[in-house]
Amino acid sequence: MAGATPKNLRELLRAVTSLKIKKPIFVKMPIDRNESEFGKILDLVCEFKLQGVIVGNLQKNRQHLSLDPAEVARFPVGNFSGRPTFDDSNRLISFTFKRWGKKLVIIGCGGVFTASDAYEKILRGASLVQLITGLVYEGLQVVTQINHGLVELLQKDGLKHLSQAVGIKS
Repeated sequence: MAGATPKNLRELLRAVTSLKIKKPIFVKMPIDRNESEFGKILDLVCEFKLQGVIVGNLQKNRQHLSLDPAEVARFPVGNFSGRPTFDDSNRLISFTFKRWGKKLVIIGCGGVFTASDAYEKILRGASLVQLITGLVYEGLQVVTQINHGLVELLQKDGLKHLSQAVGIKS
C-alpha cells in the first residue's frame, strides 16, 4: 500500500473483484497513515464489499519512536516488523472496529509474540490474529502457548468465548 492513492487502490480493487474470486479477500493495511487516510482506504474496501482487513503492516517510518536508532543504522534498507508495529497496529484496530467493525472482519497483526499481545488485539476489535515475526522468532510452539494463554486470559476476565472479548477496549 506504500504510496497507494485512492485512485490506484480503486483500480486494483475493481480488477480483483472482477475476477469473481469465491474465497474471502482481505486487504493488508498500512500503519503509516493518519486516521483520515486510513479511513479512506477502509471506505474503499467496504465499497467493494471485501471481507476484511489485516491491520497492520510494516513500520516504514525509520524515525518512529518504537525503533532503536542503532538497529535502524544496522539495516539501512528495508522496513521493520514485529514489536515496532504493535502500538500503531493496536490504535488502528480500535479505529477500524469503532466505525467499520460490523462491516469488516478485522485481523490483528503486528508484534504478536504472546497470548497477552494477541488478546490486546482482540480486545481492540480483531476477531482473528495473524502471526508473522513472532512465529519466526519463537517457533511453532508459540501458537500453542498463545492458545493456552488466551484461555487463561478469558477465564480471568470471566468470558467463555473469544467472540465475547472482541472490541471490549474500543
